[in-house]
Amino acid sequence: MKIKFFLLSLSLNGFRYKIYMNRPLQIFDLLQFLSYQKELVIIEYNGKIYNNFNNQIKYLQHKDRIEIITIVGGG
Repeated sequence: MKIKFFLLSLSLNGFRYKIYMNRPLQIFDLLQFLSYQKELVIIEYNGKIYNNFNNQIKYLQHKDRIEIITIVGGG
């Protein structure tokens, strides 16, 4: 059995990462892997700001730029 791997190079919060994966990843797959709650983040994806991805499925692509901004509350 032959397993196909994908190499993805992306910028996350200003740092370059190389990710090896066995299937295409969505942005929320990455957020889940990094233990972010999708309700508490705003994402800048390739220069555009998104706070709700429910209607749009975005798959990560080679050389994407992602900034994850977390919402923090307090008193």
